[in-house]
Amino acid sequence: MRIKSITGIRRVVFDIYMAIYLFLKYTYSLFSGKISFKQWILLFKRMSLLYLRFRHNKIIKIGKVYKLHLYLPAFPTKAFFYALNKFLIVEGDPPPVSVLLSTTKACVYNCPHCYQKYDKGEDLPLGRLLKVTKQIQNIGVAFFNIEGGEPLLKFERLLRLVECLDERAEIWVNTTGFGLTEEKAKKLKKAGVFGAMISLHHWNREEFDKFVGKRGAFEIALTALRIFQKVGITTAINCCPSKEMIESGGIEKIMELAKNYRCSYVQIIHGKPAGGWMGRNDSLDKVCMERLYQCHILYNKHFKYKDYPAVSSQVFESAKRNFGCTAGGIERFYVNHHGEVQPCEFLNVSFGNVQNEDFLVIFKRMRTYFKTPGTNWLCCTEVGKISEVIKNKQEVKTPLPKEITMSLIDNWDKGEKTPLYRKMKLYESS
Repeated sequence: MRIKSITGIRRVVFDIYMAIYLFLKYTYSLFSGKISFKQWILLFKRMSLLYLRFRHNKIIKIGKVYKLHLYLPAFPTKAFFYALNKFLIVEGDPPPVSVLLSTTKACVYNCPHCYQKYDKGEDLPLGRLLKVTKQIQNIGVAFFNIEGGEPLLKFERLLRLVECLDERAEIWVNTTGFGLTEEKAKKLKKAGVFGAMISLHHWNREEFDKFVGKRGAFEIALTALRIFQKVGITTAINCCPSKEMIESGGIEKIMELAKNYRCSYVQIIHGKPAGGWMGRNDSLDKVCMERLYQCHILYNKHFKYKDYPAVSSQVFESAKRNFGCTAGGIERFYVNHHGEVQPCEFLNVSFGNVQNEDFLVIFKRMRTYFKTPGTNWLCCTEVGKISEVIKNKQEVKTPLPKEITMSLIDNWDKGEKTPLYRKMKLYESS
C-alpha cells in the first residue's frame, strides 16, 4: 500500500478538492430533502472550525483515501461521512466519533504503565461483546480502536469482532505484534481492518525489551510493522516516552524508525498516572509537555520532515485551543475487557458493566456527567482522587464501580468549556 504525505501546493489543491466534494454532496442532500437548510449551514460552519484545528496536521494519502486526523476515518469513505453526521445535529446529544474497545486482558508482556494493570474479571462472553459493539456503532461511532491486553492472543475472538462491523466503521487494531503471522494479517485485512497501531515506547531494543518485560519484544514489533504493511494494512507507532527519552532526543529516533518502516502515523501519548503508574505526580512536566506540543507542529508542518509520518501528539490534540478533554463520550470513551464502560482508558472509573445493564443505559448515564467538553485533562488533574479511594481499599482493583464513580465525579473540575465546541454550538442543547 502506497503512503504519501500531502504537503505544499498539493495540500492547497486537496483542500479545494475536498471543499468542492463536500459542498456538492451536502447541497444535493439539501435539495433532495435529506437534511434541512439549518443542518446544511451548521455542517459547513462546524466543518470549517474543525478544519482550522487541522491546519497543523499532516494529511496522509493511504492508497486512494486521505487521513486528515488519526481518529477521524479517511476521506471519502463511508465511515468518514458516518462520522460527519455528528455535525448535522441540531438538538440532542451528538455521538462520539471513536471508541477504544478491549477484547481481552490476556497479555504476555508486563508494561509498568499499563492502564489495565489492576483491572479484574473475565473477558466478556463473545455474544455480549458483539452485541455491544453493534450498539456502539449504531449510536454513531465511526472509528474503532480494538485492543487487548494483546488481542492477537485470542485471534478468532478478534476476527469475529472485526467482522461484525460494517463499512460505517474504520477499524484499527492496537497490538504489540505478539503472535502475528502473515496468514492472520491477511484475515484481518479481508475482514475490514484499515490500520494497526504497534506499541513501541523506545527506539533502543534493549531498553524497550526491558521496559515491557519481554525479550525480543522490539523485534516482534518491527516484524509486525512489516507484515501488516505487506498485506495492505497501514501502520502507526504508539509511543509513550519517558521524560528521559524526551529530553535525550528519543522522539527524533522514534520518528526516524517510523519513517524507515513506512508508518503513516506516530501517536505520542504522554505518561498518565493511571493503572500501573497510579500515584505518579510527574505527568505534567512543563518542559516535556512543550516539547511534545512542538513535535506535533514540527513534523507535520516543516518542509524538512515532509517525508516523515504524521504525528498525533495528545499534548497538542488536548490543548485548550484545540479539543481539550474529550473523554466521557464527547469524542471518545473506553469499554474494558470485562464490560466496564469508562470515560477513557486513563480514568479508572466505571459507569456500569454491560453484563449487568444494557450498554445504552450505561452510556446515557455517563453522558449526563460529561455534557460538555472541558479544558482540564482529567486523567492528570483528577486521578489523584481515584488513587486515594483505591489506596484505602483492601484490594487494588480497577476500575472503581459505578456507585463510587458517581459519588466521586460530582466534585471533579472539568475546567471551562472548550472554546472550539462552544463556537460549534454542538452541546448547547444536549
